Amino acid sequence: MGVVIRQSIKNTISTYIGFVLGAFNVLFLYTYFLSDQYHGLLAFIISTATIMLPFISLGTHNAIIKFYSSYNNDNEKDYFLSTMLVIPFISVVILLFIGLTSMDFIKYFLPNNEYITSTNVWVIIITAFSFAYFEVFYSLVKIKLISVFGNFLKEIFHRILIFCLLFLIHYELLNEQQFIFSVLCVYVVRTLIMMIYAFAYNPFHFKWKKPKNLNQIIRYLLIICLAGAVANIVLEIDKFMIAQYLDISKVAYYAVAIYVCSLITVPRRSMFQIANPLSSKLLNDKNYIDLGILYQKSSLNLLIVCGLVFLLIAFNLSDLYSFIPDSYTEGYYVVLIISFTKLYNAFLGNIDGIIFNSKYYKVIVFIGVLLIFLTIYLNYKLIPLYGIEGAAISSLIAICLYNTIKVYYVYLKFKLQPITVNTFKVISLILFGFSVSLSFSLDFSPVINIILKSSIVSVVYISIVIFFKFSTDINNLIDKFLGK
Repeated sequence: MGVVIRQSIKNTISTYIGFVLGAFNVLFLYTYFLSDQYHGLLAFIISTATIMLPFISLGTHNAIIKFYSSYNNDNEKDYFLSTMLVIPFISVVILLFIGLTSMDFIKYFLPNNEYITSTNVWVIIITAFSFAYFEVFYSLVKIKLISVFGNFLKEIFHRILIFCLLFLIHYELLNEQQFIFSVLCVYVVRTLIMMIYAFAYNPFHFKWKKPKNLNQIIRYLLIICLAGAVANIVLEIDKFMIAQYLDISKVAYYAVAIYVCSLITVPRRSMFQIANPLSSKLLNDKNYIDLGILYQKSSLNLLIVCGLVFLLIAFNLSDLYSFIPDSYTEGYYVVLIISFTKLYNAFLGNIDGIIFNSKYYKVIVFIGVLLIFLTIYLNYKLIPLYGIEGAAISSLIAICLYNTIKVYYVYLKFKLQPITVNTFKVISLILFGFSVSLSFSLDFSPVINIILKSSIVSVVYISIVIFFKFSTDINNLIDKFLGK
């Protein structure tokens, strides 16, 4: 767990810095410098590009992590990595051809909205290309257990540049459509930097020769492409369908609420950058004892850390919404609903690293495909009835069902499960804290309320976790920090 904890801490710090920048952008600059419609358009572009990502990368970034450690000599590694870089390029060429010859066909599947023009469809396509190749290049360094700089690019770099672009809008040096183009350029530049860094820290010789287990790799890619599609569609289809049934400004309100909830997932995202390749190695070595330890520790530690973030949000939500335009308060209950799905995700620990690096990933993927239809159906029924809260309820049902199936399947095949005695203690602490937040209020200014509430919640929560020794890893880490 040493390398996991060290890099997870660094990644968590950089990710939270990125999220602070992102929070300032999304909660304040977007809401005041961009119209609700263009804010919604940008959220729609990012969500649609994210849905497209697995169909462009075709799962190559996951395949690099899964198969790289199975090769024993440099030539085989070169053949493999060369193939992984070429495969996404094929999908890029195909999609470009469709875009150049059949734009009306593409627009048929998109919401009928005056802001979703042919130009912005191209923005979506190129943004998806950038997202896909960024992940491919990032995986080239993650297999070397180097994740910190890539995480900086993924979480901080683009937010700094977007922060600057928003001020250009404010001073009328850019109009809103030019801002959309500029954000696209930021993502392209980020991908190019990641490519240069990847080739510098994992140099290899491009050799066009079939790797020895190509058939196995192709089967994996087909399944993992579906897996990525399942994950992204379940997470992003709500924004896409909100634009289908409601005004595009509602996408902005929903996106702000989702962004607030996403603070809960930062530690999990940071840990996954290093725990995923480590899980792959343990599976390849058939070291199921250490894999089980990693599974339980990652689950418990993430639940503790993410639980604190959840409570900070729950206690401060009303004060937080007081800083942004009143129209965005439509997303208040969306935050509470989606927060519980993020907590469940934290409880899963490194389960995705176990499933998608094992031979059993196919079953989960096909179950996930069925779940896509359930998610679309729930959104189809609930969004017209309950608006953006209906989209949140749809996500809650779909994601919790999918997560439960994953936990059960890992137990069925590996006899591994994430629950310990301390898991119940942490869950009880979180639920008790949440119940207190529903009636706890202060009558000072919003800034003072947030400072006081955050301080009280943090001190009480951390003290209980340390005193009752919920996690030996966290206690040891604090002891080491205090010792220094």
